[in-house]
Parts: sequence; structure tokens; C-alpha cells
Amino acid sequence: MILRIICAMMGWLLGTASSFARDYRVDTQAKFEFISSIELKPGDTILLKRGMRFSGMLSPKGNGVEGSPIRIGAFGQGGRPRIDANGKHLAAVLLKNPSYWEIHGLEVTNTNGRDEDQGQLFGIYVLATGKEGTYRHVYINQCFVHDVNGMVAGKRRGGIHVHVEKLKKTIFDDLRITNNHVKNIGGVGIGNSSSCGQVKLLATSEELKYLWTNVYVAGNKVDYTGRNNVIARASKDAVYEHNVLANSSRRDTGHSIFCFNTSGIKIQYNEAYGNVGEKNNRDGGGESDRGGFDADYNCVDTFIQYNYSHDNLWFCGIMKKPTRNVVIRYNVSQNDREGIYFYGFERNKSAENVHIYNNTHYVRKGLEVSVFAEGRTPLNSTFENNVFFFEGKGKWGRNARGINTVFRNNLYFNIEPHSSESHPVESHPRLMRPGLAGKDIDLKTMAALEGYRPGAGSPCIDTGIPIKNNGDMDFLKTPVDEGKPGIGAFEPVESNPN
Repeated sequence: MILRIICAMMGWLLGTASSFARDYRVDTQAKFEFISSIELKPGDTILLKRGMRFSGMLSPKGNGVEGSPIRIGAFGQGGRPRIDANGKHLAAVLLKNPSYWEIHGLEVTNTNGRDEDQGQLFGIYVLATGKEGTYRHVYINQCFVHDVNGMVAGKRRGGIHVHVEKLKKTIFDDLRITNNHVKNIGGVGIGNSSSCGQVKLLATSEELKYLWTNVYVAGNKVDYTGRNNVIARASKDAVYEHNVLANSSRRDTGHSIFCFNTSGIKIQYNEAYGNVGEKNNRDGGGESDRGGFDADYNCVDTFIQYNYSHDNLWFCGIMKKPTRNVVIRYNVSQNDREGIYFYGFERNKSAENVHIYNNTHYVRKGLEVSVFAEGRTPLNSTFENNVFFFEGKGKWGRNARGINTVFRNNLYFNIEPHSSESHPVESHPRLMRPGLAGKDIDLKTMAALEGYRPGAGSPCIDTGIPIKNNGDMDFLKTPVDEGKPGIGAFEPVESNPN
């Protein structure tokens, strides 16, 4: 009898078949529940019917192989198939110890509908535990993940997460989280963590242990989260780009995106805005960690470049616990509300070689903004070729002199040059149309930021000092003249002939 039931269920699920791979078509709740009980093979596909809603957790088993991943997707007409875990399951979709899996085009939720803390919940959760190794080729693409938990804090729960837990020698390789919409998330929108991935800074070198490889997080919109929008951990040469990071940290402080235990990460071509907190989430101790971007500690060779920050409390954080070789270049900060740079862990002095150059900072009239937020002390930092453009009166902050901090060849308007400045340019920058970039811009072209290019007669044109390994191009991918670069994040369309 049991065998006949299983065979009947397989008949319901099976759409097309070959001797090597099968399509499992899921169009009833019974089939949805049954699919998690079978062992899938390389090349198999789970297809959920569009326009349908399923309840519970999808937790399929098995692994693909190179060239034949297992795929989860949709079939039929209508909207994305939706999975509601209802706050009763760890995740709406759970992949455990997976290799060669692809998830595409689902809608998932995981909440009981109330705003209080419902526990460790995820929308899509990828977990490696109990078995050491390298887990390869996990792709999550074009999913709508929303309403997970109440609007609560926590860093290791939330929308789309990939974790290594209780393992000592395990990594993920070829992880791609792309083109997803993640909204109304308790915890962190997109995150990863590892029990064994680590960066340790030695006196003249670094010790890198079990860092993930080929990590690519791009094209996602993450909006309204209890904690950070995105956390990037435990990776080597990861790329996080073309993401919209909006309205993060509604229930606890946290920068919109930060890196930790990373080597060579590139955080680029992202837009971050709305990290200001809720009125009932402010305390007398300040609003620490409320910027768009953050170069956190235990990292080496961090690049924060070609990003657009606006309407956060500040643009960028730099942590002063051990971190080395931070490059912040070709970014635009527009109307960040209380500061521009925030140096975290005020009593620490371990950050090394922070190079901040060719950024454009614009502050409209009516905002009371300090360059160094919350009176923090810059450390071991060099500022070159930056534009500090205040329409009203700018301020530096009470500890702006800093420790081993040097300013060279920066442009200042409506703010006095930094006390260490060796070659100030005190002039109106004559940018084309500053302050009008708006929000939710096209991150592939960044054309909305064209107004920050220097206009005719701008003192920014060809007046920068040369910087080695300068990235070769400006914010809008115009080549940078190595001998006569400009000041700010943008080269002119045509450099001065003289």
C-alpha cells in the first residue's frame, strides 16, 4: 500500500523524464510536502506552479555535479510561486550541505504576522554543517523574499543567508546572490558567516584561513531591515556591486553594508540611503554605526569605490580595530545628515593605511554636518583630491586633527581646510548640477550622478595630484589621466587642453 502511494505521488510530480534528469512539477500542497522527502539527482529540476501559494518549508535533498546542477524554479503563467513558512519553520527554503544548486524566481515569506521576535528565522537559508568540505555553485537569483520575522534585530538571521556552522575546514566556492528583492526583514537582509573563515593581521603579513572564493552579490534591492541590509564575511576577492541598500537598521544600529574577515573585497556601484533609525530607537549615547558603508576590522585590502550614499546619518565608517589597506575612492556622498566619515572603536589605534581619495562630498543648506561624525578621531589616514562642498557652513568635528592623518590637495567650499592640509584648493567646485541625483538610480550606468562632473572653468579639472594604482577610471568610467587627474570623483568630459 505504501509503495503504491509513493508511486502515485511520483506520478503526480513527474512532468518530463529522461534516464538522467527529471522535472518535478509541484502544483498541490501534497506534492510540495512530498518533494522534501526524496533524494534528487544531478540535473533534476523542481518546478513550482506560478500563481500558487504553498505552506511550510521546502527542504530538498541531494546534490548536483558540475555541468548538471539541481534547479528550483517555476512553470506556468502568473506571478511567482509563493512559499509561506508562517514563522513556524527555520526557513521557507532550506538547502543543507548543498553543491550545484540553483534557486530562481520564487517568492518566500516567514512570519506569523506579528512584529515581535519570532526566533531564528530565514527566508532562504543555505547551511553547511556536520560535514567538512568545499561546497560549490550555489546560485540564488530573482527571488522576492519579504516579511521574515517581526521587525527585530540580530545579525545571523533574516532574508537570504549562507552559513558555515560548527565546522573547522569548510568553505563555499562560486556563491552568487543576484537580482533579488529583499524587503521587510527582521535581522539582516543578505548575509553570510563562517565558523572557520578568518583574517589575522600579523606584523608584516596576513594569515588567511578558509575564506570563501568566487562570491558575487549583485543587483539586489534590500529595503527595510531590522539590522544591516548586507553583511559580507569570510571571503577572498568577493564583489558586492549594483545593490540598492535602503532603510536599514530599524531596530538596532548598523551600517547598511559592512565587511568582516575579508581579503580583497570590492564594494562598488551600490546606492545606500535611509539609514537614520526610528525615533524610538535613539538613545543618549549617539547613533553609532548609521552610515551607508563600513570598512570593518579583521580585513585587508578593502575597496569601497564608485558608490552613492545619500540621506544616511553619514557616508562611510572605518573601524580602528585591526584592519589594513583600506581604499575609499570615487564615491559620492550627497546630503548625508550628520557626518561624512565615522571612525569606530574610538579607543583603538590598530587600523593601518587608510587612503581616501577622489571622493565628492556635497551637503545642502540646512544640514548641520561634521566631516568626522560624532567627534570621532581619524587614524592613520591620508585624504587626497577630495571635494568637500558645503552649501551652508561645514564643520570638522571636535577631534578632526586626528592621529597620523594627512590632507593633501583637497578642495574646500564653505569649510576651512583641514589643519594638516599642505595644498588646499579653496574655491567653488563649479560642478554641473550637484544635489539632484535622487534615489533608486540606475546602478549600471550611474547616469543620475552626471551632475557631479566638473563644469567649464572648474578648479577640479586637471588639478589633482597623481596617485599610483588609482583604478584607472572615474565614477562614470571615464579614464583618469595618471599625470594630471582631477579633484573629486569625476573627470570632465574633456580635460582642459592646457
